[in-house]
Amino acid sequence: MKKRLLLSGIVLLMLTAITPLAFAADTISDTPSAGVSITLNGQPAELHVPIFELNSATYVSIRDFSKAMGADSVTWNDGTVTVTAPNLSLDATVDDLYLVANGRYLFVPDSTLLVNGSVMVPIRVIAKAFDASVDWNGATRIVSVAKGSGAIEPGSVFYDQTDLYWMSRIINAEAGGESFVGKIAVGGVIMNRLKSPEFPKTVYDVIFDDEYGVQFTPTENGTIYNTPSEECIIAAKIALDGGNTAGDSLYFAATENCWAGRNRPLAMTIGNHYFYA
Repeated sequence: MKKRLLLSGIVLLMLTAITPLAFAADTISDTPSAGVSITLNGQPAELHVPIFELNSATYVSIRDFSKAMGADSVTWNDGTVTVTAPNLSLDATVDDLYLVANGRYLFVPDSTLLVNGSVMVPIRVIAKAFDASVDWNGATRIVSVAKGSGAIEPGSVFYDQTDLYWMSRIINAEAGGESFVGKIAVGGVIMNRLKSPEFPKTVYDVIFDDEYGVQFTPTENGTIYNTPSEECIIAAKIALDGGNTAGDSLYFAATENCWAGRNRPLAMTIGNHYFYA
C-alpha cells in the first residue's frame, strides 16, 4: 500500500533544474518540465516548490497548490498534511495511494510523496479535490487551471450506499488477502464492466450477473455477504471515484486455466490474480 521515492543525486539535480512554475500534462514522459508554465484562471500562478514528473503524472506541492486556490491553512502532523479551505477538508499522508477530500478517496497511483520537505501529489488529483479543471495545451506548453466551486462534492453525497455496500463486499470476498493495489484492481474490473455495453448497468447487477453462468464465485458460495475490512471499503471508494489499477481488464481469475485465459488477452498479473482485457 505504501511506496517510497528514493531520491538519487540525478533526480535531485533534475528537480533543482526545474523552474518554479514548471508543470506538465499527464501525457509528457518522465523528463524535467522546463519551459512549461501554469496559469490559474488565466493568470500566471505563483508557485515556489519545483515540480517533477513520475510515470506521466506531474507532482505539485500540496501547500503551494492549496494556497494558490485560497486555502485557509495547511498544517503538518506526523506524516500527514491537512488542508482547510472554504467547504473543503483534505488530508494526505506520505506514501499513501490516495488522499481524502471531503470524505472522498482520490487515487494517487504512485503514492503521495515527501520530496525535500514538501508533500507532493499529481496536479490532476489535487485539482479534483478543489473542483478545479486542468487543461494541457501542447502547442503553447501551458497548463491551465480553472477554479470551480472550490470544493469537491462530499463523499456522503457522492457515494451511492448500495454501490459501496456491494463493491466493498466483492472486493473483500475476491481480494481480501491481496495487496491494496490488488483490491483496487478488482473494483476496477467491476467499474470497467459498468462502462461496457456487454454487461449490466449497476454494481449489484454486474456482481450478480449470471446470464452466461456465475461471474463471481462469492455470489454462489456466500462469501459475498462477509463484512469487509476497512481497507476493502477504502479500495471500493477509490474504485467508485475512478481509481483503477486493472487498466481495461474485464475479467480476472486466480488461474490461467479459465475461460478468460483461453479467450481474452492477458493484461497483467497482480498478486495471485490474472487480469484479462
